Amino acid sequence: MKTSRAVLRRGLVFGLRAGAIPAGASAVLWMMVAVTRWVHGPSGSTFEDPPRAALAVVGSLAVGAAIGAVTGAVLAYAPQRLLSSAPLRAVLCFAIGGTLSSGEVVVMAVSSDGGYGPILLALAAMPVVGVVTAARGREIAAARLPAARHL
Repeated sequence: MKTSRAVLRRGLVFGLRAGAIPAGASAVLWMMVAVTRWVHGPSGSTFEDPPRAALAVVGSLAVGAAIGAVTGAVLAYAPQRLLSSAPLRAVLCFAIGGTLSSGEVVVMAVSSDGGYGPILLALAAMPVVGVVTAARGREIAAARLPAARHL
């Protein structure tokens, strides 16, 4: 039980770090639009609407947290045989990360008011999120792996 909590915690930390990347990018973009509006006046950007910008930031963090929490939960309760096999663990983590990152597409679709750029960027990032999740799968599951295998 203690190892399962450690795996869940590692997964959540990973997810928050992963979600902080698009959330940080959205926050920087939000601030740039705010400064531009202050200096040059309204530009018609979606990010001039604070609720949409906040949705992009908070939504990205929530998607990252969900990816990490689900990855941690699956790795916490997956059979030991699956965790011990690096290729199987990587495929499992890739599937989880790649699938759940579609939530970022939804966040960008809602917060960008129909703009294609953020949506296409989020779609292009889906396999990248899957690969990063697969690469970090061993680190997330480290508490459940045999001691000699994760040195």
